[in-house]
Amino acid sequence: MYELDPVTKAYALSGIHHDRLKVTVPYDIDIDISLDALGQL
Repeated sequence: MYELDPVTKAYALSGIHHDRLKVTVPYDIDIDISLDALGQL
């Protein structure tokens, strides 16, 4: 996952997620991204 750095105006790596995507910026989000969960879509 990349996030825009307001100082440099460039995108920087801000996280690598496995099985679950959980962030608070720019808003709270918590998503199960495991293969089992995606297979049920």
